[in-house]
This record gives sequence, structure tokens and C-alpha cells, in this order.
Amino acid sequence: MADRRANIGSRPRPTAPMSVSDAAASALSGTTAPPQGKRRLLILVAIPAIQREDGHWLLPTKLVTGMRAYAEQWRGPVMLGLQPGHRPSAELDNAYWAPEALPFQVQTFSFSELAERGHAALENSLVMAMLHHELHGLARRCREVGSLFVVGTELTLRTQVQIARSLHKPGPTLVKKLIWLAMNHRGALRDIAEAHGLQCNGTPTFDAYAHRNPHALLYFDNRTTADMLASAQDIDTRFERLKQRGRPHLFFSGRLHPIKGAHHLVPMAAHLRQLGTDFELSIAGDGPLRGEIEAQIRAHGLQDQVRCLGTLRFADELMPLLRREIDLFTCPHLQGDPSCTYLETLSGAVPIVGYDNEAWQGLHRRSGAGVLCHSRDPVNLAAAVSTLVQDVTALRNLAHKAVDFAQEHLFDIEFNRRIAHLKQVAAQGDA
Repeated sequence: MADRRANIGSRPRPTAPMSVSDAAASALSGTTAPPQGKRRLLILVAIPAIQREDGHWLLPTKLVTGMRAYAEQWRGPVMLGLQPGHRPSAELDNAYWAPEALPFQVQTFSFSELAERGHAALENSLVMAMLHHELHGLARRCREVGSLFVVGTELTLRTQVQIARSLHKPGPTLVKKLIWLAMNHRGALRDIAEAHGLQCNGTPTFDAYAHRNPHALLYFDNRTTADMLASAQDIDTRFERLKQRGRPHLFFSGRLHPIKGAHHLVPMAAHLRQLGTDFELSIAGDGPLRGEIEAQIRAHGLQDQVRCLGTLRFADELMPLLRREIDLFTCPHLQGDPSCTYLETLSGAVPIVGYDNEAWQGLHRRSGAGVLCHSRDPVNLAAAVSTLVQDVTALRNLAHKAVDFAQEHLFDIEFNRRIAHLKQVAAQGDA
């Protein structure tokens, strides 16, 4: 999107000189300002900074992959900023990494102090962070020291409310949460307007917020590379197998959590059986609902048709399974978070039948690679699945639409668009 702002940068306001002790601490921590002409790229991620006694950092593999890509393309030092904490994040791909093996620095920050008081790491930096309540005001703090701030968005207020309602029963706790979300949203809108750039993961926040920032970018987060795409031969082989066995292979992958609607999967399967639709359903992933799901499978006598696979390795287990064996992805997500599951599923030439949350609505509008289920309950989801799998020609057409859309939004393509956007923000800030 073309930038309509004449000058993204802002004139630095006078700031108090750094004390000798502050300067020494900054030098020891590696947070002195980068050389002139080389802005630091500081990426703030709201996960706990956990470091073993041997110095290794606990980081999600997906995050490290992205940070490596930034380090390769950014003309200057790159730093990952984490929050203090001791409890590991819920990411399924967490691993320990030796600092010397990482082409970027890892630093711990108090997000609230960073936004309120600043830090030496902000100087001559381009700071990028997802919207976060403890970072409200960081855009102004960056402007005060002549630095730049790009904010990222994923969840609209509507989606945040849906998530809250899926986690809390009606009552005082839910009411307090909804009030907090509404108040926090005001700060989020100020941050979006004051930031030098806006990167929106998925269509929901782009549609909601792009008009509030003159330099907005839409992207689709995913981990798919060109070698992972389903080929025409993959599609032909898969549909020949479907023709021979006459039993579609349905699939779900992700966190087995209420916000993902995982508790709708087995009831949907039970209704499919009642409709007389033969099928096989594989459920990949783990989470708090796994025990309940396995109990539901036994209770409905679906052991021969529904199975839990656990967590699959992305590149060498999940993606090959999608390409070669899966006919249809069932997506009961009750809210519109822009999960990378959507793009990664389409990369395997697998159509999606899903509830009409904001994320799937936007993707469906752009890709046409599946079916929207307008009533968010297992009965209607089962009906939509049953109707589609009986029309193999339509299913094949959707498979081609899926991979056609996905190949335009591979990880490298989306990342290059994001880094180009950051460089444009930096160039206009330096002008």
C-alpha cells in the first residue's frame, strides 16, 4: 500500500542526558545505540525470557526461524526483546538455543517500563511489536528519541470478546474482562494511529484498522515454503485414492482448546455418522481438551473412525500428511484469530469447511477455497461437510483454488513484503 504520509519520521525532542551508570549498564548489556546509518531492529515478543544455567534461551522454533530471516535481511543489528518470566509459553515447538548460535541478541525488558520510561535500546532503532497493553505509549516514547515504531495486529475487539466468552462463563469475571477489553481497545487505537507503520496479520484487523494508519500492510502469517506445496500429481493421486476407497479423510490440527472449538469435533463426527456419511477423522495437536476428546470418541463408539495423532512435526509430518492423504479440513474455530493453520492447510491443496469467524470469512472471500458454515454448531458443520464430500468435482476444484492462493502467500513472499515495509518506514524516517 502506498504511503500517504509526507514524512514518517519525527523530530527528536530534547531528552535528559544518559548518566554514566546508565551508559555503563547499556554497554554491558549490548544496548548502546547502533552506528550512525544502521538502525537497530528491535522486535518485542510477549513471551517469557527463560534462560538455563548454561545460558541457553527457551524460544519457539518458529520465532527463531523468523528472527534468523530478519537478521539476514536487515542492514543493522537485530535484537529480540522478551518479558521477564519463569513459566514457559504454551508454544508446541519450544526448544533451548545457545546464544552464540543465534544471529541476533536476546534482551529482557519490562514492557511497561519500556513504554513509560524508555531505554537505551530504543535509540536509533526501529521497534516492532504486536499490540500489547503494557506497551501503550511506546510509539510516543520512540518519537521522543527519534526512533520508529511499527505496530502489529492480529485480533480485533470482536475476536477478543469471542475468546473471552469462550473462556469465562457468564458472570462478574466475564463482565470485568469485557470492560477491560473495551478500555484497553482505546489505548490500542491510539497506538495504531501514532505508530509509524502498521502490519496486520490477516484480514480482520486490516479491514478494521488500516484506515487509521497511512502506512498499513496486510500479510498472512505461515511457515510454508515452496517445496511444501501440493503438486498437481499430489492432487491427482489423492483424488484417485478417494475414488477407490469412497471414504473422505477429514482433518483438524491445532491446539485442543475451547477457543479453537476442538470440543465440537467429536459431536460433529457423531452427526456425520447419523447422516450416513462415511468418513475418517484425524485430529492432530495437543492441549487441555485432549482427554475430553478421547473420552468423547469412546463414548460415541467412534474408535474406528476418529483418532488423535498428538503433535506432528510441521515440515516432515504435518505437511506431507496434508498433501498426500487429507481431503478436507474441518475448522470449528469459534473466534477469528488469524491462525497460520489456514494458509498451511491451503498449501496442501486441502479445502476448509469452517465456522464463519472473521479470519475465515476474509480468507474465504479472497481464496474461495472452501465453505463457510454460518451457524456455529457441530450439527451444521456436519451438514456442510456431508454436502461437500458428496460432490467430488467441487471438492477437487476447491483443492486447486486452495493451493493457487497459498502459493501467492508463501513464507518467503510474506516475509519479504514485511521486511520491505519495514525498510520503507526506516527510509522515510531517515529522510
